[in-house]
Amino acid sequence: MTPLRFLTGPVGAARADAAARFAKELARRTSRPVDLRPTAGYGELLDAVLDRGADFAWLPPAVLVRAEELAGVTPVLAGIRANDARFRGAIFVRADAALTELDQLRQGRVAWVDRNSCAGYLFPRLFLRSQGWDPDQDFASQAHYGTHGAVVEAVESGVVDAGATFVHQEDAEVVGTGWGLSGANDRVRVLALTEPIPADAIATLEATPRAVREVVAEAIGTMHADPEGRAALAGLFGVQRFEPTLPARYDAVRSAMRASG
Repeated sequence: MTPLRFLTGPVGAARADAAARFAKELARRTSRPVDLRPTAGYGELLDAVLDRGADFAWLPPAVLVRAEELAGVTPVLAGIRANDARFRGAIFVRADAALTELDQLRQGRVAWVDRNSCAGYLFPRLFLRSQGWDPDQDFASQAHYGTHGAVVEAVESGVVDAGATFVHQEDAEVVGTGWGLSGANDRVRVLALTEPIPADAIATLEATPRAVREVVAEAIGTMHADPEGRAALAGLFGVQRFEPTLPARYDAVRSAMRASG
């Protein structure tokens, strides 16, 4: 039987077992083998989607919008974390940094994740513009590090003055962050938070048959209902569950991408 081809962004060695567990669980629920292929970064992920190299893909919101425009992909499920299908971007510094206000960061060095990262680039820059900044002129330097973990490491090591990553909140309480993945909760602090960003999505490619879409969406959408499924979802995606979604949910991302040029 032809395997279901499933693309993801960077997984890393720490989540390799979790990726294998999810693939096994999805195969069990769909009665089809699953070929899960992580990519090294957002650019490689987008290229693989454009090459029609999968039936489904786990896509960050900005990559989803670009793939939607260029390859006709359709979001079918959105990730729920902290009981919300949204998150925020955060501009953060080391806990011991002399910087206490955003304006003190002018002419500083900043680390971004990727031009296709909402929390790690697009929404923080949009926020800065709303505060009267010109991000291309007001920083001494900007660099793209490729992953949230690499941005956190650059800030912690002092290579840069600030970075951008994601934050999940529940009832205004921070419950998950990019720096939390590195155990750096006490070593950094937030200077600013962006507007809410719609969550990453499981998307299907245009050529994927409708019957296959429905079977896979049902399998992933109900996976949280038992302990094995919940563990598979939490381990790879860091979600409580996935819920059905529509393209209109990502209008804020489209607006941010247009504003960024």
